[in-house]
Amino acid sequence: MTWSDRMKLAWTTFKREALPLYGWILIFFGAGMVALIAMALGVLEQLRWIFPNIHSFLGTFSSDMPVPGIPPSVGLAPFHFYGSIQSLSQFLPFLKHTAGTLLLILIVCWLAGAAFYTGIFNLTAKAYHDSVGFRDFSFKGLLRTMSWQALLIIIQLIIFAIGISGAVTLRLHAGPLVMIYSVIYALLIIAIALYTLPWIISSGIYLLIHQEQPFSEALHGSWTFFKNHMGALWGYIGTFILIEIALDILTRISQGLAGIATFAVSPFIAILAIVWVLSLEDTYIIYTATDFESLTANTAPSGTQFTDDNKPDPPKIDLQKKNPLPSDPDDNTPFCPSCGSPNTGTAYCPQCGTKLH
Repeated sequence: MTWSDRMKLAWTTFKREALPLYGWILIFFGAGMVALIAMALGVLEQLRWIFPNIHSFLGTFSSDMPVPGIPPSVGLAPFHFYGSIQSLSQFLPFLKHTAGTLLLILIVCWLAGAAFYTGIFNLTAKAYHDSVGFRDFSFKGLLRTMSWQALLIIIQLIIFAIGISGAVTLRLHAGPLVMIYSVIYALLIIAIALYTLPWIISSGIYLLIHQEQPFSEALHGSWTFFKNHMGALWGYIGTFILIEIALDILTRISQGLAGIATFAVSPFIAILAIVWVLSLEDTYIIYTATDFESLTANTAPSGTQFTDDNKPDPPKIDLQKKNPLPSDPDDNTPFCPSCGSPNTGTAYCPQCGTKLH
């Protein structure tokens, strides 16, 4: 499939799901604004008591503070701080409650983002084949999406910890090498990030496509998928960059027009990566009311349940053959061995008269 074919497919998919997609975007945006305002009010309520008593934990300053144009008094340190342990003990409860609120905000944002991402995938995956409605926006695979995002966060924390520990170790033993180490480590991280960028974009989608596989197996498969389709995935990244450049140019021309264009194009950008990966995956996604199963285009795994659309046709036998195949009295196949007509349970075939039992 060429680049233009994928863009046409993405546009067709977008038209099928445009109405429910915009509707759910507005729903999540409105709910997010309400939650953000509520959390901001909660933080302000916790901060309310701090302003009248700000001096209680900031301490006081010396009367000999430096004044512009006047040198400080000899023997007294400027900005002499008279804070006490008691002030710090009053400040700790504030930190405790504020940290809990901030952690709650992060968890809610993480949950909402994962739910929105999962819902858009399920909506787009069905619109890839057929028209969809609001009810097709489901949260099936939410736990898998959150696990994938948590894995990325853990990897980032490990990379950050390695960089900090290396810099601290070098500073203790070889201070001048810290700058060289920082530059080399930053260049190494940039190179790794650029190489794995297509995998980061496609792995979450791949995990949701193959929900029937264990998480570790699907994660390994996503890496294989990335290596096999690296060029095509970079084609998506290039397309995304071109769209962003076009929006930036439009912003320089007209702010109002750019805002309308951004609102119109952003949902298309959101589904573009999903359609791109689905088109690269040689998989037919068959949805039912509660679940879906993936069938490969060339082979079907053992135990696959065929639907009416992909049920194999009965064998067709030429009725003009002079020597039809002899029938086996013990043969209980569902089709007549001579003409291929369905076996209705009679002793003789109603089409050609061949004895079936």
